[in-house]
Amino acid sequence: MSTTTAKEPGLSINRFIKAPRERVFAAWTNPEDIMKWWGPGVCYALSAKVDLRPGGAFHVTMQTSDPENPVAKINGIYSEVTPPSKIVFTWSWENRPGETLVTVEFAEVQGGTSLTLTHEGFVDEEARDNHNWGWNGALDKLVRHSEGNECIVPGQFNWNELLTTDVDGAKSFYTKLFGWKTVPMPGGMPYTILKKDGEDVGGLMKSPVPGAPAQWVAYVSVADTDQSAKSATALGAKIVVPPFDIPKIGRIALLQDPQGATFGLFQPASV
Repeated sequence: MSTTTAKEPGLSINRFIKAPRERVFAAWTNPEDIMKWWGPGVCYALSAKVDLRPGGAFHVTMQTSDPENPVAKINGIYSEVTPPSKIVFTWSWENRPGETLVTVEFAEVQGGTSLTLTHEGFVDEEARDNHNWGWNGALDKLVRHSEGNECIVPGQFNWNELLTTDVDGAKSFYTKLFGWKTVPMPGGMPYTILKKDGEDVGGLMKSPVPGAPAQWVAYVSVADTDQSAKSATALGAKIVVPPFDIPKIGRIALLQDPQGATFGLFQPASV
């Protein structure tokens, strides 16, 4: 579970992680670990450099979801490093004005670690909200990485996605029915993340298949998307969207079973 509060000019996020705090601290300060969880959604780190000491610098180059600005660079200076309980560092985007401050605290609790992230000094609410979305998406990956759950078990459902003919109508219906929150994916991508109590519950987008009815698609994890798609067609299924890669996320495909029900295949990217 996670809780999030966002008050101008900063935000605070708390996560419980079922892993020792030394492990979680290392995930924040070891470049190889940072590369495995940094960035929300389909965003990911291309490189990470860390000089872990007061006055030392960190640099992260990130692949973004914005087709007009696909690569972003983040820089900062550590002002406090207290292993394994706390780090404080400045935060700035290359070619963007302004500098903010990030504090990450790691508390040892029964069963794991309570992580509290505070990010302060935003110029406006839009900047704060964009970072709130970004941090929560990245922390989803951090939890999986720290708990050793990057490898999803084949045969399990792992994501739900609504392909709709009316995006606004679908948002209105599901937010009223279930109390879900809708968060647009930054960078202009036409995709909406559905959240409940700060956790991702699914995604929503305009149907990519002209004339297709609105439908929910459940994705099942597999060891090999191409081989599973081939086996499915041999069993009478039809391929709706052939296998394709989402960098650092995995390889997916959409199919219809012999009775006409649509489902997705998901092969996690190697980490």
